[in-house]
This record gives sequence, C-alpha cells and structure tokens, in this order.
Amino acid sequence: MTGDYYSLLGIAPGAGRGELRRAWRRLALQWHPDRAGADSTATFQKIQAAYAVLSDPVSRAAHDRRIAVRGRAPAVRLGRLSGNLNGLLACGFARHAGGDIIELFLNAEEASSGGMVTIAMRVPVRSDKGIVDDLFSAWLAVPPGVQDGEILPPSAYLPGMLHRVLFRARLSGT
Repeated sequence: MTGDYYSLLGIAPGAGRGELRRAWRRLALQWHPDRAGADSTATFQKIQAAYAVLSDPVSRAAHDRRIAVRGRAPAVRLGRLSGNLNGLLACGFARHAGGDIIELFLNAEEASSGGMVTIAMRVPVRSDKGIVDDLFSAWLAVPPGVQDGEILPPSAYLPGMLHRVLFRARLSGT
C-alpha cells in the first residue's frame, strides 16, 4: 500500500487514538459498500488499511518513517538537535516544559527546511522485573515550515512506557 494514511483519514500525524478512531468510523460509514454502492469498495478497503496501520504503534512508526523519507520531512538529520537529552538540556537546545512535554528550540533555517531529530533518554518502563529505566530513542519528524508550539510526537514508544513523552517545537525569537 502506498500513500500517506494521515491524509487519507483527514487527521494530523500527532492525532491520538480517539481522534483516529472517530475519523476512521466517519469515513467507514460514508464509504461502506452497503451504503455507497459497489464502486466504493476500493476506497473502503484503503480506509480500512489506513486504520489498521495507524492503530498499531509498530506499524504506525514504520509508516511515519516511510512518509518522512518520502517528503513529509526531508531526510536531513538536524544534528544540532539530535543527541542525548541531558546534553541538549545543558546546551539550551531543549527544556522541560512541565508534565511530559519537552520543548526543542529550532532556529529559522531548521524550522523552514524541517528534518529528522533523534533524542536519546532514559525513561521508566513497566516490565516483568517491575519498573526499570530503559533507553528510549525518540525519532521525530520535523515538517518543513513547522509552527511555533506545534507538537512533534515520536514515531513510536517503548512497550510499557509509563509516561508518553511529547516534544513541542519552539522557534528562536518567539
């Protein structure tokens, strides 16, 4: 299957499970062959495939990486913003904004061109040994023309992760 499933379902890449399900349900009802006729079968199957991929965290992460490379965000690594979270915090490239949100400070060039960011951090994870700290590498697609305050969700989370970390783009000078 090809294409951007977010566009097909009419949702943003950062959409949560509830928003994803509502969009899928609305479109599935609209395009179901019993309602829209036999000619709608192909569209209905595409909607079903999109929901199947985006509702599974592993499949969704693979989809996000594929569309990022294909043009949603260039396959350019934003090296200044990639690395260990503690180092980014110490350099002033990131800060904890409260809760589970980390703000990343992008300069004008990074914001206009977009790219990929990888941030390594330790996070608490529930496992068969109890709660342990595990290494989490957050892969973020920064879309070209990202807006100040835009949420950049990681492409995937660790199984059992206690806190779902989100990232917020902050543009220099704003």
